[in-house]
Amino acid sequence: MLIDGIGAAALDYGTFLSAADARRWACEAKIIPVVCGGKGEPLDVGRAMRTVPAGVRRALVVRDKGCAFPGCGRPPARCSAHHNKHWVDGGQTSVANCCLLCEYHHRLVHNTGWGITIHPDRVEFIPPAVLDPDRRPLRNPLRC
Repeated sequence: MLIDGIGAAALDYGTFLSAADARRWACEAKIIPVVCGGKGEPLDVGRAMRTVPAGVRRALVVRDKGCAFPGCGRPPARCSAHHNKHWVDGGQTSVANCCLLCEYHHRLVHNTGWGITIHPDRVEFIPPAVLDPDRRPLRNPLRC
């Protein structure tokens, strides 16, 4: 049940959950229906669940090569897929809307105002204005 539309959610047993935590939990959920093509490639990922299917994850590993955040060297095995446009806001579970982030940078992106621009061949991070008033895009030089 949402409280005031955006601020917090109330769980069944009365505990409140911040919007940021609800979005992070939604982003980290584990089940999703997928329509696959004849060769097993994901063609459509349903909206009922959130996890990234194996084919999409493999494509993210090829593109991102590990945590996409600037300067992070964590390998793909230590990363999860992050929805750039959050799943709960209608974001697609697709290579064009996801990138690999380690747990630390996943939390950082959700909680501190970093923006993400996903290109077909790279991911760019836009720092919050408090860190860079010009908000110049950054890439992970370890992943180029």
